[in-house]
Amino acid sequence: MRILIGYSMRSGSTLLQHILDQHSAVRSFSDLSSLPALASAWMGLQPKGFRLIKPMDLFYLLPGSGLHASFDRHVWLARDPRDSYLSTVESGYAYLFWPPGKKEEGIDVGLLRRWKKIAARYLHNSDKWHLIRYEDLVSDPDKTLQSLLDYIQLPREQLLPFSRFNLLKGGDYKLRKTNTVNQKSLYRFTRQLSPEQLDVFDHHLGGELKAFGYS
Repeated sequence: MRILIGYSMRSGSTLLQHILDQHSAVRSFSDLSSLPALASAWMGLQPKGFRLIKPMDLFYLLPGSGLHASFDRHVWLARDPRDSYLSTVESGYAYLFWPPGKKEEGIDVGLLRRWKKIAARYLHNSDKWHLIRYEDLVSDPDKTLQSLLDYIQLPREQLLPFSRFNLLKGGDYKLRKTNTVNQKSLYRFTRQLSPEQLDVFDHHLGGELKAFGYS
């Protein structure tokens, strides 16, 4: 069985992948390590066991294709775009394969359009995806993960909200710095963005904020 992870940059996808990789029945692939697994899916080869595939989020900027039919389960991880934006800029990943855009009130609206385009892959086919919000994963990991395991039809196992860094499995170096999920990562925008900057997000992403429950 193949499981596809959908997300946009800095949504907690690597954290989710590391958590699920702890499951005894799962073999996970992330970013560059997912390329052979994606090629296998394209060729229609059937894997043994459960394969969790988390491609680079650039994958969701490509034109739509029939690739989704090669996957048995589809999981979308969402995070409030205002927090994702802050994390993307601070991490230095903002302009990895993406050019700087026009700024309004200091907010790069090009990055907002990028997020909007990726989010459309979920919103246009929301019935095909099992939605997880990063905020729920952090605030109530047990309930959120058990619901996910039920959707994937995996036997229930105790999964921790953290697993060790593994570069070959798409590990994120930042996960080496902590062994806990930090509650301070939630709703940072309420502390760091001005009312004028929040208006920029409302103007460009108002519909998406509402659709994901972030308005």
